[in-house]
Amino acid sequence: MSQAGQAANDGRPSRGADRRILIDALAARYGGAAYATVALARELARKSEIATVVVVTRRDSIVERGLAGAQGVECVALAKAARMELVRRLAWETLRLRGLVGRRRCAGVISMSGMLLRPVGCPLVCVLANPVLYERRTLANLLRRWAIRRTARHATYLAAPSRPMADLVSASVDRDCAVLAFGVDHGVFRPPAKAGREILCVADFYAHKRHDLLLDAWLALPSPRPGLRLVGNPDVDPQAHARLVARIEALEESDSIVLEYRVPLAGLVHAYESARVFVMPSEHESFCMPLAESMACGVPAVVRAIPSLRETGGAGATYLDGDDPTRWAAAIGRLIEDDGEHDRARRSAIEAAARFSWDSFAAELAAHL
Repeated sequence: MSQAGQAANDGRPSRGADRRILIDALAARYGGAAYATVALARELARKSEIATVVVVTRRDSIVERGLAGAQGVECVALAKAARMELVRRLAWETLRLRGLVGRRRCAGVISMSGMLLRPVGCPLVCVLANPVLYERRTLANLLRRWAIRRTARHATYLAAPSRPMADLVSASVDRDCAVLAFGVDHGVFRPPAKAGREILCVADFYAHKRHDLLLDAWLALPSPRPGLRLVGNPDVDPQAHARLVARIEALEESDSIVLEYRVPLAGLVHAYESARVFVMPSEHESFCMPLAESMACGVPAVVRAIPSLRETGGAGATYLDGDDPTRWAAAIGRLIEDDGEHDRARRSAIEAAARFSWDSFAAELAAHL
């Protein structure tokens, strides 16, 4: 085990308490859970009653990079698991985490997976944000469900970022799971003076995100088409990513499509500012952070009409059922061609995004520790 990203005490404001909170983020390797961990740790570290936030993560992960140099945050970075990641993670959390909590004298633990098989010796809060483990009956997912049920017996508080996700958890563990939406950093994600021109999707390249449907819808638009920008992590599902890249490379207009990987925060903000429409045809979501961020940047959205995306988008998005690319193209096209409709949708998106706050998210979790 190595330590990385430990914030130096020199130059930090003095704190009136020596209270430490530990966040177990070993499972938060990709996407919304990883970025939520970064935002949560930074927000907790700002609170005067908390001296240090200890974050357990993987070496060179999104979480470790995102928290580098953060005041009041100490990252304990473990080596990446080359294989059997889930089993090795559960074993480490069962055998080693309680000792780390004791050595750091932590007053509470937040688990970003809800899978800590053994009590940690202090209050435990679980944040559960992976709907796929309840919708696909694989051996790994059955193990995850069993681990969450076992952990729920000794957890102080269970929370999920949307009502559909909370209902899945509650039905599985036979106990109440609260709804606690993720937040948006409104100081970073804010509307530019002028709307962009591109069609944007920010989603790791899982098959269930349905980049294939988005590509079909883009091809159904009349020429000349706006540029299409896809931002995400290709490592989560290499086969799905390879299929998408092969399709794009075979197109005559492939130079109008931009694929961006592991984009830093400044690059993500630039992508939102360059977008006229945000599209999310994903089939499984618990809370769509890119949707909330795009709306905060004033980008109208066209998304699949599943309950979790409806909950995130509110009045700030257009919702579609089914996989007919011509219907998706028509909805996208209206926001591209009709300035009046785009202005209305832009105002609705900004208003819908104002509901989300990292301060509220962190304060609620801290209250249960």
